[in-house]
Amino acid sequence: MRDIGKPRIVTVDWVDTVCSSEWDTKDDVDIKLVKQIGWLVDKNDKCIKIADSLSEEEYYGITAIPLGCVKLIVDLLTGTPESY
Repeated sequence: MRDIGKPRIVTVDWVDTVCSSEWDTKDDVDIKLVKQIGWLVDKNDKCIKIADSLSEEEYYGITAIPLGCVKLIVDLLTGTPESY
């Protein structure tokens, strides 16, 4: 695990998988770009984890995003981007 210091509020652009159990053709089904905002609470060699809630000094509503799906992280306070 990499020490990320104090959790910071970020936007994360990441690609999500999509599946269909309907009568969709290959042209109808594609990956989706997701833009998510939250506190970056963990970053390791497999994934990043962002939280959507903070209560009593603990983070909740955690989303784990595989690093291979992450396209861009931007720190909302500094505007500093991190490309992946």
